[in-house]
Amino acid sequence: MPYAIMMIYDRICVKKRYVLKFHAYLKLSRRNLNLTQSQLALELYNFDAIFDGLDVNTIGRWERAVTNTPILKKVKILAYFFEKFNYYFPFLEMNDIQSIEKKLSSSSVNKFLGKHKQLVMSFPTIHADEKDFQIVHSKKSLHQETAFTTAINICDDMYGYGKFYSVKTLHEFALFASTLFLLCEYKEQYFGHAFFIYLKNDIYKKVMNFEMDYMDITTSDLANVNEKGSYMSMGLFAMNEKAMAILFVRFYAHLIINQKNIQKVGTLISDSDAVNMAKNFGLQKSKQKDDLIVYDATIKEVLLTQQIIKMLF
Repeated sequence: MPYAIMMIYDRICVKKRYVLKFHAYLKLSRRNLNLTQSQLALELYNFDAIFDGLDVNTIGRWERAVTNTPILKKVKILAYFFEKFNYYFPFLEMNDIQSIEKKLSSSSVNKFLGKHKQLVMSFPTIHADEKDFQIVHSKKSLHQETAFTTAINICDDMYGYGKFYSVKTLHEFALFASTLFLLCEYKEQYFGHAFFIYLKNDIYKKVMNFEMDYMDITTSDLANVNEKGSYMSMGLFAMNEKAMAILFVRFYAHLIINQKNIQKVGTLISDSDAVNMAKNFGLQKSKQKDDLIVYDATIKEVLLTQQIIKMLF
């Protein structure tokens, strides 16, 4: 980042927990592209028809926060910046999990979880301090076995007995470096989990096209951390919405920080509650076989959603 622009960035962010308002972010990104406001207006006009009629005066009002940039145009502007910088949300100082989580409010995530009686219970923690919740990898938790058992029981209910992996297989998946088997603990007690395996792209495609049974997946089908791949959700559960929201904040933080290698995110579901949740997080129905429905999306479709933009800015 050029020194002069870094100085502007620093003045904006100091004592504000590194949070940029969209108007400042727009100006920062434009200047890093060495574009005038007039040039950016023309660039955006050529980029998407939604910017038909956009002029330099409008860009100026957006950058001065005189008028608010409409949310749909924010999404398209961020898509344009991705094409230029080859990175989603450049200049937001999101280089580690903790700094990203500060921007992704769990209360905001909670607003678009949807209804999910089977996946999220209603254990009361209304007055609980969020600091009492902790997200840990299953390998580092004393409640790993509880998470395995809960995942199996839920899938037995949703898909039928014996149609999910054994505890032994879950152990093997959990030990793989690229697997995200996250546990939410509340005051050191098990409070939920989120289980995602990172598949090689050809395997992911076969599973999502029903050319390969998901039960046939083995560790040899998993992609390495630094390899191109796609995440497949294998299970979600939380004792209440707050725990589920915190789990999703960690998952989104992981997607953002590892975005260059991730191609898609998807899941196989049959429960109507899970369908609603999938839609709310940007996944789209692509195929169906018997009771199983495929919901997936590209990393761009998952990250550049109105919900995420509202949280970040």
